[in-house]
Amino acid sequence: MTFRIWLITICGVLSTVTAGLFVLAPVETRTTVYEWPDAQVGNRTLPLLPYEPHRMDATFRCTDVHTLGEGLLLSTTAPREVPVANHVGGGLTVDVAAGAVTVRVGDLRLITSRAGRDCEWSVSSDPRGTVVSVDGEQVAHTENTPVVTGMFTEASGQTGLRVTVVPDTRFESTPGPARVALAVLALASAAAMFVLVLRARSARTARTRRVRMLPRGWWSPRGPDAVVAGALAGWLVVGAPTVDDGYILTMLKAAGDGDFVGNYFRWFNAPEAPFSWFYELYRIVTEVDDAAVWWLRLPSVLLGFLLWLLVDRLLLPRLVRRPSGLARYGAAGAFALWYVQFGVGLRPEPWVMLGTVVVFLLVERAVATRSAAALAAAVVAAALTVAVTPTGVVALAPFLAAAGGLGRLLRLHGAVLAPVVLGAAAVPLLVMFADQSLAAVLHSTDVRTAIGPSYGVFDEPRRYEDVLDPVQGGLNRRMPLVLLWLSILVLSLLLATRRARGLATRPTRRAVLVAVLFFVALAFTPTKYTHHFGAIGGIATVLFAAVVHTVRSGALRRPAEWSLFVTAVAATAAYALSAPLRWWFVADLGVPWSREQPDVGGVDLADLVLLGGLSLAAAGLLGAAVGRPRRLPSAAWLLPLLAVGTVVLELVSLAYPLHSRAGTYSLARSTVASFSGGCGIEDWLDVEPDVRMGLLRPEPGGEAAHGFRRNAGYPDHTPPPAPYGTDAAPVWGSDGAAATGSWTGPWYPLPAHATARGAPPLVVPLAGRGEVSATVQFAGRDGTVDREVRLRLGDGSWREARLAPRDSERIRIVAVDRGDGWLAVGTPRLPHVVPVTEYVPASRPVALDWVDAFFLPCRQPASVAHGVTQPVTHLFAAGPDSRWLTGMSYSTDAGGPYAPLLDVAKLVPVPTYLRGDRLREEISVFRFDYVAPPLDGVAR
Repeated sequence: MTFRIWLITICGVLSTVTAGLFVLAPVETRTTVYEWPDAQVGNRTLPLLPYEPHRMDATFRCTDVHTLGEGLLLSTTAPREVPVANHVGGGLTVDVAAGAVTVRVGDLRLITSRAGRDCEWSVSSDPRGTVVSVDGEQVAHTENTPVVTGMFTEASGQTGLRVTVVPDTRFESTPGPARVALAVLALASAAAMFVLVLRARSARTARTRRVRMLPRGWWSPRGPDAVVAGALAGWLVVGAPTVDDGYILTMLKAAGDGDFVGNYFRWFNAPEAPFSWFYELYRIVTEVDDAAVWWLRLPSVLLGFLLWLLVDRLLLPRLVRRPSGLARYGAAGAFALWYVQFGVGLRPEPWVMLGTVVVFLLVERAVATRSAAALAAAVVAAALTVAVTPTGVVALAPFLAAAGGLGRLLRLHGAVLAPVVLGAAAVPLLVMFADQSLAAVLHSTDVRTAIGPSYGVFDEPRRYEDVLDPVQGGLNRRMPLVLLWLSILVLSLLLATRRARGLATRPTRRAVLVAVLFFVALAFTPTKYTHHFGAIGGIATVLFAAVVHTVRSGALRRPAEWSLFVTAVAATAAYALSAPLRWWFVADLGVPWSREQPDVGGVDLADLVLLGGLSLAAAGLLGAAVGRPRRLPSAAWLLPLLAVGTVVLELVSLAYPLHSRAGTYSLARSTVASFSGGCGIEDWLDVEPDVRMGLLRPEPGGEAAHGFRRNAGYPDHTPPPAPYGTDAAPVWGSDGAAATGSWTGPWYPLPAHATARGAPPLVVPLAGRGEVSATVQFAGRDGTVDREVRLRLGDGSWREARLAPRDSERIRIVAVDRGDGWLAVGTPRLPHVVPVTEYVPASRPVALDWVDAFFLPCRQPASVAHGVTQPVTHLFAAGPDSRWLTGMSYSTDAGGPYAPLLDVAKLVPVPTYLRGDRLREEISVFRFDYVAPPLDGVAR
């Protein structure tokens, strides 16, 4: 073994060992301590996240028990009688009754014992459980630990009651000095190893012809570059965001509070490590500007163009010999089709696309040139790609696909290849565990697995059920995927029959195998969302272009084959086009075909494409039958036309709201506004701070009849409380025991401004259950009814019907109860509104739903640091139609950050109205009314 090989081996081993020690090295954490009472005894809120503390110690004396006499001495969650949004339970309670003390954790009673004359009780909790002691002697124990959302007591005055809470802040850590030193040593040894390997390769190939890394003239702009650049630039302005852009943006904004990127909306804000290094790059972007939508999407656009250059300049020539112009334009169309849907945004798929392409290229170079350096670089790139997201495991597929060539490489280089590969593979550990300990990452993984979603291999069909479903998948996700499947099928058949004209057989076979292995790898990932398909976009692009090129080169010569190919393309396109264009949340407002499949003059586009394709295929067969098969045009142009046409369809439809919703919010308009400092949908959002200001005054007479009464009680069928209280909006309703009948409410005259342009809508609060209904009658000045709107109820919850008065001057409400339910109707009103930024300044942190966070880019999320969720004053939630998506943020089962806030506050709705489209409530605002002030902590 030569001296150079010894050095390479030593550097590789040193890189491996030091990176491994880096993972095990300690991190520095900070601790926050909360002590109560802070000044005097009184209720305080302390919404811990995680809900259970790392340690809690509570002490009180028997004199405190005797002084209280009867009642609640201590509760760490809001008592049941306190009106809050949702009691979470599970807290520690200490009750006093008849001189006896009862201690509970949740519903579990630990002990009931009489208090002596002079004694001291203590309750201590830590990860091992909860212990109750009297005068230092343990009297009760449980493995349960209490939930803490605050400190509540009925004691007053001087007391010996004391509580110390240390929250779980294990994830708020930074690298220690040992870690920093090990990281430097690992990087230095890995760099030295690469330099030595490269120099060894240079010496070996000095006497042979060198293979260029980049082709000549790669930097020269080409026509397909303009197609890709135009599509990416257009999408930057008018394109829809990905489903998780708001989710990730909130994570990045909140990362500065705890100095780590946590999941925020669930899993107790567990860190994304080891799958989070690319988020740190996006954190830099958000630190420059976290409100300009175009700026937030720009990195993925630039990344996309870089990826396109790799595909067009390096990957396509590897598979295709002298690519034709049609093949390049086909690649540009396919790349745009994949990337605008899956790549532009904050999700990790574009990084996996890039990583997979880079790994494939490096593996191909390693196989072609027998280069150990290329193989080592491929290992680094693959490990970094896996560290992006679990879907990044696809980056390992090129190694499996090229197993034969890599085996020959191993035999050539011998044992030295092992330390080189290990040293390269160890480098990504530095970014995977940059600021988190191994124990913290393992705990985070356990939390994710326990809470889920965590699906197994046999759950994989649900992913395809979603993407092929016309509502959840949509045309925009279905089209690239089915074209990939078609490309794999065509190339597999042509390669198997050795008729793939113009293609490099082995690289093409390996690319097809990588695509197939991708779908196998997906089955082993724990989540089953359709956006994960985007990870294969780079490889899918070149396979699509390979089909275009080989068909253009004459791979399908016979008329029957030509017609079969045309039929397959037409059927594939028709299937994809038979679904609507589905865009996330309010991105679809005003967008044509977002609820139905595209059509031309009332005829479904899918039918037109299928009919056209079948006609073309039949014409080809007919031409062959009459002896003129040579006149058949190439069918290769169908694929680029389909890809580019789909992208144009998506861009045009998303730009259309600039015209159709010129006077109100649209995604495209808000993105344009973000270039000059716009704040998304809230630029058009108004709120109604006080509903009493807009209540209509009824004309005299016309009081309730047939069992309907004003502010009636509901002895048999109690409806939920009125949304703003009966003092704010008087309620008319049935008592639940009335016979069948109808009720006609008073006449309400509408003020003059009710019919003005831009006026707020008429709002009618209603609630009911059973066979009940209400009709709003609109009338002119003389009382003649000219229009009726019937409203059906039945789910038992309050809702607000929003109606346009048009030119009416009076309204009244007619209700019907068939005797088997109950009905309540609030006083109608014409809201008095103000801009939302006037009501809640943008500088004030708020609670955000992940669904709408990207559409409210100027809003800062509530901090989740120092072991607590910040008790903010308002919640900006998704509207009623989309609120079902947001449950995890408020659920203790999912580790939601807002669950503890709901235990210590009431949620009061503040109605919102979209300026220029006031019948919609796409964004809802709620006010938190806390039952006690917050408890301050001290950092240690």
